Amino acid sequence: MATIISIGQEQHRQMADQQVENLSTVLRTSLLGTITKIDITLQAVADEIGRQERTGGIDTPQLEEVLRRHDARMPEALGLRVVDAAGIIRHGVTGIKVAQASIADRPQFIKMRDDPNAGLVISKPVLGRAAQTWMITLSRRLDHPDGSFAGDVHVAVPLDRLTESFNSVNVGPRGVVSLWDDGPSALARAPDMDGPGGVLAKAPKPSAELRAVIESGADNAAYSAHSGIDNIKRSVHVNRVGKMPLWVVVGLAEEDYLADWNRQVRILVILASAFSLLSLAMAAMFLRGWQNRHRTALAVAEAHAQTEEARRRLELILGSAGEGICGVDTEGRITFINQTARRLLGWGETEGIGLNLHEEVHHHRADGSEFPAVACPVWQTLHDGNTRHIPRDVHWRRDGTSIPVEFTSAPIIQNGHITGAVTLFRDIARRIRVESEAARSLAVTTALGGILRHSLEDRPLADILHDSLVEILSLPWLNLEERGSIFLTEPGGQTLRLAAEHNLAPSIAQSCATIRLGQCLCGTAAERREVIFAAHVDERHHIQVADMHAHGHYCVPIMNGSDLLGVLNTYVGHNHQWLEEEERFLKMVADTLAGIIRRKQIEQTLRDSEELSKTLLNATIDGALVLTPEGRILAANESLAARFARTPAAMAGTSFFDWLPPALAEARRAQLSQVLEAKAPLHTHDERDGAIFDNRVYPIGDADGTIGRIAVFSRDVTLQRNAQKTVEKALADLARSNAELEQFAYVASHDLREPLRAITGHLQLLERQLKDKLNDDIAESLHFAVDGARRMDILIRDLLDYSRIGHADREMEDLELGEVIADALANLSATIAESRASVSCGTAMPIAHGNRMELTRLFQNLIGNALKYRSADRAPVVTLNATRSENVWDIAIRDNGIGIEPEYFERIFMIFQRLHGRGQYEGTGIGLAVCRKIVERHGGSIRVASTAGEGSTFTISLPAIGT
Repeated sequence: MATIISIGQEQHRQMADQQVENLSTVLRTSLLGTITKIDITLQAVADEIGRQERTGGIDTPQLEEVLRRHDARMPEALGLRVVDAAGIIRHGVTGIKVAQASIADRPQFIKMRDDPNAGLVISKPVLGRAAQTWMITLSRRLDHPDGSFAGDVHVAVPLDRLTESFNSVNVGPRGVVSLWDDGPSALARAPDMDGPGGVLAKAPKPSAELRAVIESGADNAAYSAHSGIDNIKRSVHVNRVGKMPLWVVVGLAEEDYLADWNRQVRILVILASAFSLLSLAMAAMFLRGWQNRHRTALAVAEAHAQTEEARRRLELILGSAGEGICGVDTEGRITFINQTARRLLGWGETEGIGLNLHEEVHHHRADGSEFPAVACPVWQTLHDGNTRHIPRDVHWRRDGTSIPVEFTSAPIIQNGHITGAVTLFRDIARRIRVESEAARSLAVTTALGGILRHSLEDRPLADILHDSLVEILSLPWLNLEERGSIFLTEPGGQTLRLAAEHNLAPSIAQSCATIRLGQCLCGTAAERREVIFAAHVDERHHIQVADMHAHGHYCVPIMNGSDLLGVLNTYVGHNHQWLEEEERFLKMVADTLAGIIRRKQIEQTLRDSEELSKTLLNATIDGALVLTPEGRILAANESLAARFARTPAAMAGTSFFDWLPPALAEARRAQLSQVLEAKAPLHTHDERDGAIFDNRVYPIGDADGTIGRIAVFSRDVTLQRNAQKTVEKALADLARSNAELEQFAYVASHDLREPLRAITGHLQLLERQLKDKLNDDIAESLHFAVDGARRMDILIRDLLDYSRIGHADREMEDLELGEVIADALANLSATIAESRASVSCGTAMPIAHGNRMELTRLFQNLIGNALKYRSADRAPVVTLNATRSENVWDIAIRDNGIGIEPEYFERIFMIFQRLHGRGQYEGTGIGLAVCRKIVERHGGSIRVASTAGEGSTFTISLPAIGT
């Protein structure tokens, strides 16, 4: 009896030690996974901020989108915050920002500020200034590109959420779960002391044993001690959270886990006492039996009945135990067994006594191999008398199924000899399930953490996807084949491209290089935006190759909101059964991959944009650079760097003012200040050392209107300015020369006409007086002389008119072209009547700005030409039409005359150019040249379209005025 009691107490202690160790390990694993996930997130945000600072400054909308996406994966935290070097919160996702509130006085902030290698910093509990709740913060230092302190990125974890998670663990009425730092100070405790925040207000002292464990820096320890808080004796297990200065402490109260054992012991003691008293009474009866055999016989019968009752009560006590209890003799045959053992082994209520325990329940190991009796711990205990504890084994039920058990075998010794053994065993399936779930959770966290770590590396996306694929396919608890692939959506969204694969046959990889949406399982998953599962190769496998092994698939779309990014494709064995937990995990992986793919796509877009910006920056001959408001160079192109005999890389990160002479540097500072204050561009010219520069300074605003950068473009215009001065001088000289020539032409033509009139007059006088006295030859010569003088006079007059066109003294005004045309027609009235011509306006004429006399001359010449060059077989018809095209009026003068050959279209507008002899048509060949000069003086143009023998159309284009 004492052996059973002792074994029971030790069994309960061992169970408590195992339970507290398991709980501590599970809590440590869970907390480590949470902190690791948070730390990876903080590093990812820090890397993103560093990347943005290196590539032109913080892009606030993009950064806050990154914060929002990462924060959504951390429901246990209050929210990501980015703090500047002064301790002011600058960016966040939950809107908790206190204007100008600083955390620069917080110890964790000071530690990161002073220690560039601080790593992950975990604070002491603080009362949040914004959230007004007790919390701890996890922080990572931020650095500027030059290595100087830029602030931190941190996340706050409310202590009440830790307490809630601790309360979910069943440690009994007097058990306790707590989290301690290396102070040692209690950060959280369940149950809390006197309500939420009590553990922080009370600041309990650790026990001597706990203090020794924490100060030694041990990873784990187990001990039994009285608590320094409530003086309750507990079995305690301490687990360090990774390499961080945090320890998870779980304690089970001895009073709780020995409660059942104490109750059983009390019953057993009572029964044993009763049994002893009964035995003494029986002895007394036997003594008195010498006197009376009859009375003795009756006493023996009554004692036997009472003994049988005591045995029955003992069996009742054993039957009420929560563990299976079984006794065997030296041959291994069962001598007693409780109902719990029968139930666990699937036996009937009366079954078991006399059976060989090893042959019935311990004949094979967990892997199915035979278990020899000589190797059985119970058999060994029967032969050497040593107590043995087996933490994990299997027992076999009557129906052939197995149960995982933990058991202890102890000898039964009477009079110094081993007379049997007692075995206590219990079903540990639930414990194994909890351990398996904890291991699975750790494996999931580790795998996702590994994928996130891969994403932080500066490597091609295809390599990251391949390593991520290997990471998930190697998980032992997933019933997947170690083969799979990841597809990415091609531009246009109608095809998938194989981006990464692991262990695929070359023929499959080649056949699946590109897949259309809706084709095969992956294309169907992409088209439907839902997971597709196949237990085996079926008609949905549109792509099949020779010697394809039997298999199935999980095809999981990779989504970014409603946007399809790709498909995760994993292989499973033939006729594999769909499992919800597998699909749920693969969806988590797909969501993680979506973040990685989207981030890499954005990074690639940024790299392409940066490369394009760099190319465009260097493509211009202008010197160009981008500055911070303080004048630090963010980027410079090769043209500008060449002015200082440096490379763009050598100038980046330096102060622009350091490259300039002191006086010029001060001038440039003043110009930058002017741009920042006015928030408007500045255009200046700079002349120094014989060079002339055209400078333009542009402010670049952020989304909130703050000027975050300044762009400067500087062009060396020395050659252009010198060329411009040369051109200006040449134009002035040309204008002077033209004026002189025009004046000369005017004077010459005017003065030439006077002697010419005298010559013409005398010749005509001679012709009249000698008309009948001259022979025919002399009369003809005199006639030619008179005609030549007359034509020379006409030519000089036309030349004089041509030179007068465009004189500045001629008034310009807004004119009704209809009135101008009417004046021209009035001047041509005799010619119109003589030729029986029809002249009409098909449309209303517009208003034009010009000189009335010149425009009248223009239309008079054009209409006059239409009448002059009329066809001999039809009366002339002239029509004028006006049409508007944008800001120009086109006035077309159409006739039905003799027309013009196309090769003469340009020649007819040249001065003194004639297409017909003087015997055919009168004229000097200057009329259309005058028309062109008039039109060009009025800012317009003239052109002709004609078909020989059918007529011509002259079109005048003049600038439109008004609406």
